[in-house]
Amino acid sequence: MPFVILLAGGAVLGLVGIFVRLAGADGVGPFAAAFWRMAMATPLLVSWAWWSARRGAAAPPRGADPGALLPGWSLPALIALAAVAFAGDLILFHLGLRWSTVANATLESNLAPLVVTLALWALTRVPPRPSFVVALVASLAGALLVIGAHFGDRRSLFGDLCGSASALFYAAYQIGVQQARQRIGTLPLMAWVSAGATVALWPMALLEGRLWPHSAIGWIWLVGLALLVQIGGQVVIAYAVKHLEPARASIGLLVQPATSAVYAWVLLGERLDALQAVGAMLVLSGIYLARR
Repeated sequence: MPFVILLAGGAVLGLVGIFVRLAGADGVGPFAAAFWRMAMATPLLVSWAWWSARRGAAAPPRGADPGALLPGWSLPALIALAAVAFAGDLILFHLGLRWSTVANATLESNLAPLVVTLALWALTRVPPRPSFVVALVASLAGALLVIGAHFGDRRSLFGDLCGSASALFYAAYQIGVQQARQRIGTLPLMAWVSAGATVALWPMALLEGRLWPHSAIGWIWLVGLALLVQIGGQVVIAYAVKHLEPARASIGLLVQPATSAVYAWVLLGERLDALQAVGAMLVLSGIYLARR
């Protein structure tokens, strides 16, 4: 059952590109979509964390050893790192969704496990297993095939670059959360990170000048982005992963980029050509090996 729940959560997360595109069609800019995604989710996460604390939910003691990765960082610094990195990830990912295809941007953003492994290698000086080299080569080759179709289109190519760069920020977010999680419970941590990301995104959304939807339907897409994707999908996946062995969880988490390509094909008419399809399979294989 947890594996089925994980697949459902990944399928829900795959909707993010559809919601961003639909909100954009109603006048909402990519920065604004990222802002509303976090601003609408934050009050619910804060309320949930407060309710959980009132019930006496267990949390790791403050001051616990955060591990060897960032030993000199305080808890507020780790939370700030996670919040700012997540804001940067959302901005670049949403730009990728707007200017490139949904499938490309989602695949590129999901390269984060490769970046995390490289970062851990640099921080700990412990080399990864040989299988990671295979994963890295497969993912890079696949990414070149996926992006190759856009070499003649500057707008789409820039979108692909934004999608790829979002993986760097998402990796930093994952490291910050992993380290902070050893000192604070998951719900309060997510509430703090969500609030921090909202604050970081607010000025950029204002400067963009496309903050408000043109009609009521635009708000529906933003609410879906915040509640269905940000809270629903993430919470479901967090629950399922906790009850699964890593190998099965690695397979299940590949559902998001796979379903996003299907949604974009069915709902937006975006199709992958033969080379892009081969590239997508290589990227997914590399991500799977990296997660293992």
